[in-house]
Amino acid sequence: MIIIPVKRLLVMAAIGLFSFTNAMAQKTVKLPYKVFANKMIIEVSINGKLVPMIFDTGGKNAMDSKLQEDLRLSATHSKEVIDVSRSKKSMDVVTVNSLDLAKGGMSFKNIPFLVIDTEFFPCLKVRGLIGSDLWQNHTIEIDDQKKVITITAGGSSAMMNNPNALSFLPNGGGAPLFSVKVGDFDQARVVFDSGADGFLALRSTDYPRLESQGALFMIREGSSSGSIGVNGRGPNGRRILLEIPELTISGGKFSKLRIGVGSALESLLGYQLLNFGKVTIDYVHQKFLFEPFSTFSTGKIENTRKYWDLEIRSENQQMVVSSVWDKLQGEIEVGDVVTHINGKKITQFTYCEGLTNELPELIGLDKAVFRVQTNTGVKEITVIKE
Repeated sequence: MIIIPVKRLLVMAAIGLFSFTNAMAQKTVKLPYKVFANKMIIEVSINGKLVPMIFDTGGKNAMDSKLQEDLRLSATHSKEVIDVSRSKKSMDVVTVNSLDLAKGGMSFKNIPFLVIDTEFFPCLKVRGLIGSDLWQNHTIEIDDQKKVITITAGGSSAMMNNPNALSFLPNGGGAPLFSVKVGDFDQARVVFDSGADGFLALRSTDYPRLESQGALFMIREGSSSGSIGVNGRGPNGRRILLEIPELTISGGKFSKLRIGVGSALESLLGYQLLNFGKVTIDYVHQKFLFEPFSTFSTGKIENTRKYWDLEIRSENQQMVVSSVWDKLQGEIEVGDVVTHINGKKITQFTYCEGLTNELPELIGLDKAVFRVQTNTGVKEITVIKE
């Protein structure tokens, strides 16, 4: 499977208060969404213009510069943004006069948006992000089986009294930051980030501590190209694959969980959690709840994944090696060019195609022969998926 890092944005900054208007008779709305490349896509009306946006509980409200131009919005100030590779950049901030959900069933006024241009917005055919900024006076419930977000003004008394609900940790900048149980005794702090396309990426500072305590162990390591952030692709670095024997998230238990180590400021619990259960976030009382779907209500939820010994992505009209696991280190390097799989010249993928598609040459396979152009010549490498 091709693993292509997708630009991620997590800005842990103070969130301002926005004025909220809502008809007294309508305190709850249901917002449908679609899923594309593990991103939740919603439609909102901004200053009267209906636009598709990514629903991103780990990010900030953001729009692209073309939408800013279309809406004739001028920057009010700028803000420093830290991207997924921890690089910094100053970005303009604009203020939206009105934002409407569900055909005006719920409305917001004077909402600030960062202005961000990134290559994955046009790939997903969206105009930006709707982040946790918008929900600070609300409770949201996400049901991925129905593909509906239920938004209710105010906090939830049921969440306050639910023993499985997890309390937010301080300094989360308004995002749902809380602790999950790793094994029998250990904890890890995570942000529920619906904009992250995986299940869990553990921050690099937590991995050594949890490994030393026996809460998890390394399966394999290697090297990889850097993640794409708002300032471009970060430097190449170490890649680590871990297995957690048991992880408890609110009302759900997971076993044999394979996860990676990320470079973000916090560990990211991503969209794939929604495949297993319903999530409720009470921003008013700062509570998070995960409730497994009935399919997974008994026993533990096993979540394992196989990885190819090397992974590739599109770059400069070629397919290049984006990561190499330990078995092939020394033979192949990040940036080497892959030209054939099982003797067949491989299909050239664009960045956008790689977000949602697997190379046709690899579909249904667990073993393949890659022809790779390296610095020392052409090599035929047998690659395993395990």
